[in-house]
Amino acid sequence: MNLVTRAEWNAKKPSSPYTRLRSTKGVKIHYTGGKVPADLADAGNHDRCADLVRDIQRMHMAGGRGERYIDLGYNMVCCPHRQVFVGRGPHHLPAANGAGLNSGHYAVLALLGSSGLTEPNDDLLHALVDAIEYLREHGDAGREVKGHRDGYDTSCPGDPLYRWVEAGAERP
Repeated sequence: MNLVTRAEWNAKKPSSPYTRLRSTKGVKIHYTGGKVPADLADAGNHDRCADLVRDIQRMHMAGGRGERYIDLGYNMVCCPHRQVFVGRGPHHLPAANGAGLNSGHYAVLALLGSSGLTEPNDDLLHALVDAIEYLREHGDAGREVKGHRDGYDTSCPGDPLYRWVEAGAERP
């Protein structure tokens, strides 16, 4: 697993302490929605992934989704270069699954959008499985792997990624 620590991606500190989770039923897979540059997955563009993670963290902490989060809303973020960024990390309540749904599943974000880069490559799928396995080992995540749309009215994580979830979220 290629883990990118919070220090390595220059994460801001959370604005208040996390709520601790003992365990979850599993994970919910998310995508960024909106436009993700179509060339983000190109071999020389990995540095842009960390920029995007920082942008999402800034937006979440500034209230860009209608409320201010204490940090990035996701526990882990996966990029198309098989890198897994630590967001809130294991045993911390996410903020991305929807009101009343955060304690049931960890939130794992794929750097895919609804336009531009919309199809997951094999490295992104490997990173997602790496993140799921990490949260099972270090965060007592259960066996469930669901999409954000399971239980919340949204198109997230997009049809291509949701097909992968429905097919069992296996390594390519």
